[in-house]
Amino acid sequence: MATRTICFPISGYPYCKEQPVTFTWINGSKRQNIRAVHDAVHTTDPDVSILEISSASAQPEGEAVSSLRLLLHLDSVAQDVPISTVFEAAKVFEHGGPFADLLTCAPSKVHKDTRLRTNGKLLRYSLEGSEYPIEPHPDSFFEWLYCRALKQFPEKAAQLSRYNAFSDIAAAADSKKYYGDSSRAAAIYVGLAAAGKLPCIGSYESFIAEVYTEPKPLPKSGKSETASKKTPEVSAPAKEIPADESSQSDNANIPDGAQMEHILELPKATCLLLSLAKNAGLSANNSSELAYKGKEFFLDAYQKALKNKTLQINVHKNKITFPMEEHDSGFHAVGVLTRSPAWEYGWKFNYLPENTSGAEKPEVKAKIQKPLTALEHLERCGYKIVQQVVPEKLPPIAVQRMAWKTGEALCDPVVVDFLQFIRTHMQSDGSFSFRIPKGASKKSFATLSEIAQTWDKMGLFAAIVIYPQNIVYELAQNETVRHFLSGKWLELFVEHQVQQILNRYQEEHGAEVSVCSNVVLSEMASAGSTHELDVVFSINGKFFWVEAKSSSRSIDYGKYASLCEKLNVTPESLLLVNSDLSVEECEGVSYFWNYRVANCATITQELESMIAKQLESTGNAVLSTD
Repeated sequence: MATRTICFPISGYPYCKEQPVTFTWINGSKRQNIRAVHDAVHTTDPDVSILEISSASAQPEGEAVSSLRLLLHLDSVAQDVPISTVFEAAKVFEHGGPFADLLTCAPSKVHKDTRLRTNGKLLRYSLEGSEYPIEPHPDSFFEWLYCRALKQFPEKAAQLSRYNAFSDIAAAADSKKYYGDSSRAAAIYVGLAAAGKLPCIGSYESFIAEVYTEPKPLPKSGKSETASKKTPEVSAPAKEIPADESSQSDNANIPDGAQMEHILELPKATCLLLSLAKNAGLSANNSSELAYKGKEFFLDAYQKALKNKTLQINVHKNKITFPMEEHDSGFHAVGVLTRSPAWEYGWKFNYLPENTSGAEKPEVKAKIQKPLTALEHLERCGYKIVQQVVPEKLPPIAVQRMAWKTGEALCDPVVVDFLQFIRTHMQSDGSFSFRIPKGASKKSFATLSEIAQTWDKMGLFAAIVIYPQNIVYELAQNETVRHFLSGKWLELFVEHQVQQILNRYQEEHGAEVSVCSNVVLSEMASAGSTHELDVVFSINGKFFWVEAKSSSRSIDYGKYASLCEKLNVTPESLLLVNSDLSVEECEGVSYFWNYRVANCATITQELESMIAKQLESTGNAVLSTD
């Protein structure tokens, strides 16, 4: 068994909450161990959105902010330097260091430098003429460097705000390390951003003062002067509290404004506040600012309820409710405080959007009678569309065509093997040789050569030579290239296949169609729970969903079955496309999970069959043409 620490961002001191998880370690398989860590977390909390931050991460945004990939700008070096390199170069040992020459070396050479292991005990850090102590906060220097780098690259930092938990498979929970924990550093940054405290990253001293210095505790409920003044104003109406329970004054002893602000900084608050801000239609430049606006909105509504005596106290349910509204967007909701001994000050909070009631207006009825678009279906299910890719944001047409050619070429198993080989070695630098399988046909070799040359023409290789028996290549050192080969090509290929079918239904049958890709959903009545759908589309109001997976490893098939229920669709309306699986393996997965599974060779056939069956079952007169 092994243990790793999961780090949760908090929008208040100490900005990161740590939770150890235990799992079965598999030697030589980082991806499987990462999956095991995440599964252990989801066993206790299935709604956690967790990101692995390491070079072994299967999530592109996690790999991009690993210490080997995340860059830091230094005044003393002409080019930006990976965090891991800066951290190692700044170490001062008993008999040597710092080793500033490492700042211009490749990361692979830095970690092999024997000086880092043969100069005695680590004493401190020294960078660009400034000294940084190793005690009493051993990890603070790495965390400060990491946060500085994220602040310099806000586009990477913005990706982190979509998650409420972080892991780092390389950071053992039970070892005394001086290697830096990227997951903890990322959580601290997200927590600081949510609290509007990013300016403290400007200097090491202010960072320590904010992250490692415990603030003075707030007064407990009932002991603050503010609370004593406000509590009498918000006592519940007589009809809410039975006479025999009126003596239970503790139930009416609600948090004051200062205590409520502290409650909003407790774990999971950031996600709920993000959800609230998005649903309320608040605008911001990034997710961190949006979470901060959500906090302000909640506090303002609570303070207004205190002042206007609109709090409703239900003694039986240990619950306090109050109205919340945003005039500009027309958003109306009910804020909820519930007694919970597990939470500080004994309260936890949530909000529930108000349901509209009364007779519908004629124009609204007319709108509902029309076939729903894919997005309207999701909104009907209680979701808010946080993000979607519109045609203007798609890659250039040449890149899209390359994705389509890639998908078509993967009908050949030799090309499948080649792409799998590239992905296996994607995290390593240098040249690699792919041996063409014995017995491969001339047609397979021609298909493989053509797709390899297409990739090379578009700049995916730094070098490539195609021999009759093998292909020797060096992958380009470019994050966009890696993202494309890791799975972006499949998303574009799937969207293209869907669009081709929709165009035919529209032209030949006059069907009303809609399609959206990379749709991020936020559950309106949940604590910031989000889901991302690769492609959703509708035909005459019938909703369909397609997921694209470019690897057969570590896929949570059960998650998609559960999400079908949440999206109010039958499993027959979901198609999972996995480019790694053979036709037989697709049938095997579909046997265990009651939804359709296809690879690149069978996607068109499965899409046609799925659409035709669902439209016929709902009485639509739209049939596929053979």
